[in-house]
Amino acid sequence: MKVFLYTAALCALLLMGAALPAQAAGDAATQTEPQLCLTQQITCEENGTYTLTLQAWAEAGAKAAPGPESQLRHTLAPEYTATEETDVQAYAVDKTHSGWGQVKRDLPGLQLTADAQTGTLTVTGFDYTTNAVSEKPRLDSQGHTTFGRKLVVRVSGLQPDYAATFGGCGVTAGEGGLYTAEKGGTQPVCLAGFPAAAADIPLRCTYAPADQTLTEQQEVNFGYMINPPGGNAGNIPDGKNNAWCTVRYTVSDKTGPVAEYTVPAAAAMSGGCWTLWPSNSYHAPGRYTVTVTLCAVQDPAGDPPPQGSARRLILQTGAAAEKARS
Repeated sequence: MKVFLYTAALCALLLMGAALPAQAAGDAATQTEPQLCLTQQITCEENGTYTLTLQAWAEAGAKAAPGPESQLRHTLAPEYTATEETDVQAYAVDKTHSGWGQVKRDLPGLQLTADAQTGTLTVTGFDYTTNAVSEKPRLDSQGHTTFGRKLVVRVSGLQPDYAATFGGCGVTAGEGGLYTAEKGGTQPVCLAGFPAAAADIPLRCTYAPADQTLTEQQEVNFGYMINPPGGNAGNIPDGKNNAWCTVRYTVSDKTGPVAEYTVPAAAAMSGGCWTLWPSNSYHAPGRYTVTVTLCAVQDPAGDPPPQGSARRLILQTGAAAEKARS
């Protein structure tokens, strides 16, 4: 009996020992490779301006970590625009044993360029290999202890561009990433991209319905009222400016709504439809009320949002339809 128990225990130990290498190999497989890390954030300040913050660093041992000739590029979304008050800063922040430091470090060699037409920022001169971030301290070229550094680009004082957007919820900030340098006419290669980031822009647009003069045989033309062929109706949906909201036009007389036209988000005015078709009854000349309602496509359920927020905007104005004088 004792021999049997000893043999069984020995077999169990052998089986456990055989399983250990496989388990260790599994643990090694779950460890992630060091990589390039990029973050993007856009926030709305109390004064209504927006601040874009870009960060980039390489983890120690990352195979794709480039040198100072690489380019950090970011193209701002057309819904945001820079003004004379916009400020752009590029600096480094040290990694510490407990997180990131608070001191903004100016690094010699950092070069920042901005293309106002395309809204593209480019930063070169940061060595991601030399400044690689690690949890273990090491000595830098000057003999100082370092955990590495990250590059930070901060763009403050951005404004919504209401010539390009009606606003809405979750408006994308822009896109870009870390690229190799262009050499010998070869195109730069993207090593890592910025994750998506977005902010809310309060809904806003202008609208002025068109008056019309009718002949004796004509009825009121609601299509002309909300979208006159000659323009001059204010901001009309074009598929881009209303990318983040639906637009609904409601025409009412003294009896209530008589016509309604809805343009889905990201559709041009011609891509809308009559959600309340004008009735076949005769529409007499007179004064009509036109209500324009903008609703964010990501409008959460619940209580109606406040007027003029990033979720809802209601404009109300009037248009006259008169008979031509004989």
